[in-house]
Amino acid sequence: MKKKAYLVIVMMLACLCAAEAAAQAARVDTGSGSLNMRRKADAESVVVERIPNGFEVEVGESEGEWSRITYRGKSGYVKTKYLSFLSGTEDELTAASSGGAGKEAEAGIGAEAQMQKEPPLQAGGTAWISTGKGALNMRKKADAKSVVVAEIPDGARVQVEEAEREWTRLTYQGKTGYVKTAYLRLDSQMIGKTIYPDGSQLLLREAADEKAKSIASIHASQPMTILSLGDAWLEVSTEHPYAGPLSGYIRLADVSRWKETPDAGVQPFCAHMTISAQELALGDVLDIAMQYDAGAQCVYTLYRNGEAILRDWPSAYDAFSYRAKASGEYRLVVDVRDAQGNALRCERQFTVLPEAVQGDNTILYSQKDGWWLDKKYGRSNLDQSGCAIFTLSAALRLLGFGDEATGAQLLAQTYPMYLTESGTVTENLLAAAARDFGFTAGKEKLKKEDEIAQLLSEGAVFSFSVASGHIALAAGLSEDGTKVKIIDSAPGATFERIEGARMYARDEQGGLAAAETLWDIPGAKYYFETNDFGGLEYYLDLSYVARRGVRMIARRK
Repeated sequence: MKKKAYLVIVMMLACLCAAEAAAQAARVDTGSGSLNMRRKADAESVVVERIPNGFEVEVGESEGEWSRITYRGKSGYVKTKYLSFLSGTEDELTAASSGGAGKEAEAGIGAEAQMQKEPPLQAGGTAWISTGKGALNMRKKADAKSVVVAEIPDGARVQVEEAEREWTRLTYQGKTGYVKTAYLRLDSQMIGKTIYPDGSQLLLREAADEKAKSIASIHASQPMTILSLGDAWLEVSTEHPYAGPLSGYIRLADVSRWKETPDAGVQPFCAHMTISAQELALGDVLDIAMQYDAGAQCVYTLYRNGEAILRDWPSAYDAFSYRAKASGEYRLVVDVRDAQGNALRCERQFTVLPEAVQGDNTILYSQKDGWWLDKKYGRSNLDQSGCAIFTLSAALRLLGFGDEATGAQLLAQTYPMYLTESGTVTENLLAAAARDFGFTAGKEKLKKEDEIAQLLSEGAVFSFSVASGHIALAAGLSEDGTKVKIIDSAPGATFERIEGARMYARDEQGGLAAAETLWDIPGAKYYFETNDFGGLEYYLDLSYVARRGVRMIARRK
C-alpha cells in the first residue's frame, strides 16, 4: 500500500515538473489597450481579468487561436496572437512597477477587436521601449549574459540600427547595444496611447513648427493621447483643466521619455494664458489673462522682434493689459512656478501693425497705460506729471474743441512752463488755454453744491484736486443729482489717496454702487508696463466734490 502511494506521489510531482517545464513566459502585445482574459476559450465567455499591454503572463498551453495563461494568480484564456513569447532564462527588466503601465483603450472593450498586424521594425527608423514594468537592459552583444552597457527607461524613444526576431541593435543617448525585440514598439503602435510626458515645460503649438503659435502649457502629470508621430514633433490631444479639450503639437526634443502611469504623489500643475487678439494696430490695447494653480507665482518677459523689451516683471494681478508703442512681432513669455518649485512656461505671439489707431479717446486721458512713458512734459513726462494736462485735454474734447490741437502730447509741448517742482499750476494753465482756445475759465474755486450742479447741467465741466497731488475732471451728474461723474487719467492715485469719500461705479442693474477695488469699475485695465491702472470714469458724491472745490471750464456764451 505504502509502495503504491509513493508511486502516485512521484507521478504527481513528475507531472507538475513537466507542466512547469512546459510553461512559457510571454508578454501581452496588443499595441494599445488591455487584453481580455476569459473564463473559457470562447470570445463570448465571461471576462475574468483585463491585462494591461506590456505585462508578462505565464502560458500553460496553446491550442489554435487560444492560450491558457496565468496572471496574478488567476487563470483563463486569451487570444494567442496577442502574446509575444519570451526566450531565454534571464529577465531583461531591471525594475518592477507595482502599478503597471497599461491603460485600457476602452472601458469594457478588450484589444481583441482592435489589434492589427504591425509592420516589422525597420533599420534606420525609431521605436519605443515598452516594458510595462521598469527600465530595459541594453547589452553589448545579442546575448542575455552579455555586459549591460545602459539601462533604458520604459517609454524612451530609440534609434533602430539592425532588427532581428529576438534581438535588436539600437542607439540610445549616444550608446549602441542590443535589447530584446519583444520590448520594442513601433511609432505606429503608440498611436492612441494615453501617456504622461516626462518633463514639466511642454508647449502645445498649433503646428509642428517652433514659430507656430502656442496653445497651452502641458505638465508632466497631465495625461495626453498620441494622435500622430513625426521625426521631431508629436501630435497629441489632452483635456486641459483651464482651457478644456485641446489638440496640437509638442517637440519630441522636450521629452526624454513617456510613462503610461503618472509618478506616484505628483500632483498636476497647470497654467494657461489667453490674449484678446493676435493682431492689433499701433496704440490698441492687448488684454492678457493668466490662469494657474493657487500659490504659484508668475514672471513675465516681453519680446519685440526677438529682443527682450520688458524682463522679469512680476504681476500683482491675473489680468492685465499692454498698449504697444511700436510695431513689430511680439512674444510674451510667462514663467510660472508653484510652491514646490515645479515650473511651467506659457507664451503667446501677437503682431502690432504700423498703422496707428485713429480717434481712440482712451489714449487721450489714460495717463498710466505706458503710452506716455517717453512723452515729455517740461522736465518730466506725461506718465509721471501729466494729470492736469490730461484733464484739460478731456475738457476741451467734451466742450467740442475736437481737433488734434487738444491732444495731451501737443498740450504738454505748448504749456511746459506751467509745470513746477511741486506740480502743474492749474489756474495759470487754464487761464492760458482759455485765451488760446476761447473758453471761459473760472478764476475762483466753486464750493456750493447747488451752483456746481446747475453749471454741470448747463454743460460746464470742472478741473479739481480729486485727491492730494492729483487733478481730475468733473463732467456730469447722476440721475438723482447726488453724485458727479469723474474722468480720471490716473485712478490708482485717487484710490490710494482719497479720504472721507467713496468711488462709485455702475452695477448690473444700472444703479451706482461703492467700488471696493478699481476692478469694480467698468473698463478697468491694469497695465504691466507701469504697474498701474489706466484712465477710468466713475462717480463721487457731489458733497465731496464741493468740499474740495472746483474750477469751471465752459463754452463762452
